[in-house]
Amino acid sequence: MAGTRNGTTTSRAAAAPPLPDRAAFTDAAVLRRERERVFGACWQLLGFTAEFPDAGDYAVRRMGGDEVVVVRDERGAINVLLNSCTHRGTQLCRASFGNAAHFRCSYHGWTFANDGRLVGVPALRTSYPPGFAKSRHDLPRARVAEYRGFVFATWCAEAAELVDHLGEFRWYLDAMLDLPGCGWEVCGPPQRVVAQGNWKLLTDNFAGDGYHLGTAHRAAFDQGLFSDELTDGTLGRRGSELLAANLATAGGHALRAGYVVPAGTRTLPVPDPPAYPGYPESEWARFTAAQTDEQVRFNSHCHVVHGVVFPNTAFLSVSQDPVLGREGEPVTRYTVWRTHVPLDAHRTECTYWTLVPTGLSAEWKRRSRAYQARSQSAGGLLFEVDDMANFAALDRAVGDSAAPTDLSLGLQRDRPAADFPGPGSARYGALSEHNQRAFYRRWHELVEPGR
Repeated sequence: MAGTRNGTTTSRAAAAPPLPDRAAFTDAAVLRRERERVFGACWQLLGFTAEFPDAGDYAVRRMGGDEVVVVRDERGAINVLLNSCTHRGTQLCRASFGNAAHFRCSYHGWTFANDGRLVGVPALRTSYPPGFAKSRHDLPRARVAEYRGFVFATWCAEAAELVDHLGEFRWYLDAMLDLPGCGWEVCGPPQRVVAQGNWKLLTDNFAGDGYHLGTAHRAAFDQGLFSDELTDGTLGRRGSELLAANLATAGGHALRAGYVVPAGTRTLPVPDPPAYPGYPESEWARFTAAQTDEQVRFNSHCHVVHGVVFPNTAFLSVSQDPVLGREGEPVTRYTVWRTHVPLDAHRTECTYWTLVPTGLSAEWKRRSRAYQARSQSAGGLLFEVDDMANFAALDRAVGDSAAPTDLSLGLQRDRPAADFPGPGSARYGALSEHNQRAFYRRWHELVEPGR
């Protein structure tokens, strides 16, 4: 899938890819291949530099099938270390987060500096053979790269650089991160939950699934929280409809942006004047000044944007849940980033981070965090409980079925978004699996090459 600007990518981007059998969502043998060919080869999000402000700050995270320690060392560098003693394999760090200059094995006392070097071995001089080299027993250290405060890592020495892995999708990351004209911070500690269901189910839902909203989240419509005039449930006004743009790249990265526009609008309108729903209106002029004209066109009047950084990172930024606030509070946008790491073929560990612009008020940040916690979190009231129930139902029902999945939604129905700002293959269509097709095409290239 060649990447070109303004939605003019070749037709391969829209065509249906080879489809994984349903057993690919439950088969332990498929997961073993994924851990080797996807999680062992691709860059994965493990956190944010803002979580580790001081030397020794660490957090335990999961990276494919491995538990790792993300830690800032005494020289200021962030390391990703395998959380397993190189002597006999004992788990080194058992706390979820903290601060430590060294990690000491609770079994035999081997001690490692927070950059992974083995620095202490009990009875080294009296009981180990001459020439024992501590340097040959340092903790395995992943390759680490940072992008605009995001910390990624990979075990693969031959993997392309992170910027190449992200490819043209960096344009959209930059557009979202440049929006407020200031930095971003992690608001509160991340949340973690184990969900029933394969990691791919959770991830492709974020790639661009607008199809499930009217069914899975029907209660929100029935209770009058969202308008049936909009196929997406996005907060709007009478006479409006959702213009949804689905964007996918060759690397399997994807996003879906939803704009509430006058009924009958078929292309992205010129934002005159620009507006940023869910952010304080007093900040809108500053937001516009901080962006390029193309970024303004992407961000302005965008009520919801969600997507995937392949393989297992998802994000959502939305302004649509006034019912979740306190009486009289303004609608407040929240931005959540997530990772979906397989514990086994049937269980996925989800980690959620709420990001907020550093330049907004403490009260606005509080509301943003509260909106996220009440909606898109382990205890979410509107969305997460519905989605998790469906992922569990999928897991229970699929079994060892060799029946293919279906990803034909939107084929020959959506239309090229030739005016969409930014690179990749963009198509207009509120109901489309354009992005899921890109995700599974990349998955197939890695996991089932030649089939």
